[in-house]
Amino acid sequence: MERTEHSSANPIMVGRLRQLAKATPADELAPILRDFVREQLDADYPSEQLYVDLIRVHQELSSSSKAGEAREDAFLDVMDFLTGWCAPSARLY
Repeated sequence: MERTEHSSANPIMVGRLRQLAKATPADELAPILRDFVREQLDADYPSEQLYVDLIRVHQELSSSSKAGEAREDAFLDVMDFLTGWCAPSARLY
């Protein structure tokens, strides 16, 4: 994965991720988010851009007292699956 420090988040994708985080119960978010991310990759959405978008929403969740740790953890887990920082069987690709 390329460096993302100078990349801008895609506001449309960030909005979709926010909506998914808001509409999904915290204990069900990780597998649903994982499936959503896989669908985006299958549709040729760039993994580097998706990572930046996930970071943006995670930052918003971590600064919100209402979000809860489970939602933050779901985003962190999926970011790990996306980058391969996980067991080989858990990687997205």
